[in-house]
Amino acid sequence: MKGILWTDDDYESIMRIFGARTGLAVRPAQRESTQLGIAKAMRRTGMSDLSAYAALLAYDVDALDNLIVELTVGETYFFRESSQFEGIRREILPEILKRKGRSHRVKIWSAACASGEEPYSLAMLCAEEGLASQCEILATDISSEALAKARQATYRDWSLRGDAGTATKKYLRFDNGRYFVDDRIRRLVRFEFLNLAMDVYPSYVTSTEAMDLILCRNVLIYFGRATIREVAERLFACLADGGWLITASGDPPLGDYAPFETVVTNFGVFYRRPQASETAPHSLADAKQSVRPTHDAQASTEIDASAPPERDADSPTKFNRTVGSQLDSAKKALARGDYARAVELSELYSHDPAACIVQVKALANLHTEEAIQKCTLFTARHPLSAELHYLHAVLLMELNLDVDAVHAAQRAVFLDRSLAIAHFLLGSILQRRGSLEGAKRAFRNARELAAARPPDEIVPLSEHETARLLTKAAENHLRVIEAAIGTTS
Repeated sequence: MKGILWTDDDYESIMRIFGARTGLAVRPAQRESTQLGIAKAMRRTGMSDLSAYAALLAYDVDALDNLIVELTVGETYFFRESSQFEGIRREILPEILKRKGRSHRVKIWSAACASGEEPYSLAMLCAEEGLASQCEILATDISSEALAKARQATYRDWSLRGDAGTATKKYLRFDNGRYFVDDRIRRLVRFEFLNLAMDVYPSYVTSTEAMDLILCRNVLIYFGRATIREVAERLFACLADGGWLITASGDPPLGDYAPFETVVTNFGVFYRRPQASETAPHSLADAKQSVRPTHDAQASTEIDASAPPERDADSPTKFNRTVGSQLDSAKKALARGDYARAVELSELYSHDPAACIVQVKALANLHTEEAIQKCTLFTARHPLSAELHYLHAVLLMELNLDVDAVHAAQRAVFLDRSLAIAHFLLGSILQRRGSLEGAKRAFRNARELAAARPPDEIVPLSEHETARLLTKAAENHLRVIEAAIGTTS
């Protein structure tokens, strides 16, 4: 490492900031290779002074991303550990569809997706099984560089090594030495930034609730024991009742960290969230998802949405009851994942903020851009609805429209300062933009508001978030910010 004079203080300072901002840990035995990685990352920033680099690392997103790339192994390939994918095909997907019904919309999360081969492999598998139209695949990673590569969906021969490389090619287009993933596969995957060690999940904000299947492979090895426990507990909470978790064969076992069922199969050892009994569902949301009425049953309980009910001037109570029934049906459709039906039932009642909220949530699962357009219209129509402004901020953040997202989140907070989740969202956006002092204030507010509630209470607007989890998540982000700006909360 020519040109760099290492001291213990310099090394520990860099690793302390790196750990605080990412949650990743490096073992003492890895110091030599870690220093090599730091030196490479420093060269990419044009720096050679360790103290100056540590100061840059504390707040610069690109510098941190460069170091993540150098200190973690981002190499992967299509259908890595092919036996696990065969287990998904033969065991897991059939079990989910048998339990929830053939028409169930399957929610899958590729956590720590690196350059995207894993989630695209899942999309290919779902397409082969005839599930392309009814699967939602979320892919997340801590590295913005890795996510950029994943979104490009362009690969070399190295990504096609392994047993399934040949079968993968039917979903790829080859041109000038590179492979391009077909658009029909690309469209099945949504890529988002998420730090497993820090971010709040499960949450509507991160779309990580009620998952049927999670793959979290080859990332747990980078965490310390305490962080592994926290991640295991959060992944467990992200699963729907009966949902499955798959880790890599080289990852640490999770059975001691969360109440998973450990399932031994011919394709490997998988984890599962136990099913709640039929008489005592884990939650109301899970109970709604577990029952999918047939079309006939649905028609018997829902009001025809072909035209709005006529207002009876002599019977406003009857009119209100009709609207209430229609809205209740829309909420039920949203809860069971029938998003098109939820839009159909709610769009006739845009005079009602509650119907607008249902419509935006449903559209967010179908067309993000259309959801934003509608939400923009609805917030203008109902400017005093804090929840609509909050949803607007979430959607804008998803498309990296951070300036507009900040304004939307600020409006939600202004309208209802008690919304801990809105303060948390504002802090997340400001932190991503590097506005650390503002982010710190927002996370403090979120922490104090959440801590004032009963620990197991679901935080308003958060769908599934408990006050305890949100408090802890806000504290994690505050530690990151404090490490970056050198202050205490």
